[in-house]
Amino acid sequence: MAKEAPQHPEIGARLAAVREGFSDLSQKAWAEKHGFSPTQYNNWEKGARRIPIEAAEKLCSTYGLTLDFIYRGRRDGLSESASKVL
Repeated sequence: MAKEAPQHPEIGARLAAVREGFSDLSQKAWAEKHGFSPTQYNNWEKGARRIPIEAAEKLCSTYGLTLDFIYRGRRDGLSESASKVL
C-alpha cells in the first residue's frame, strides 16, 4: 500500500520553522518541552495530521504567533520577535 501524501504540508513546514527559529531542539525534545506527544508532534510537523487549535494556541501564546500564521501562513500580526526569526 502506497504511503498517503501529507494532508497539511504547509502547516507542518511552518511548525518546523517555528521550532528551528526559536530553538535548536530536536522534534522530540521540543514536543516534550511543550507537553505534546513526540509522535503526535512528528505527525503535525510532517503534515500527516493538522495541529489541534488548543496545541496551536499554546505555541501562539508562548512565541507571539497567530493562528492565522500557523494555519494560513499570514505574517501580519506576528510579534516582532517572531517576525525576526520566521
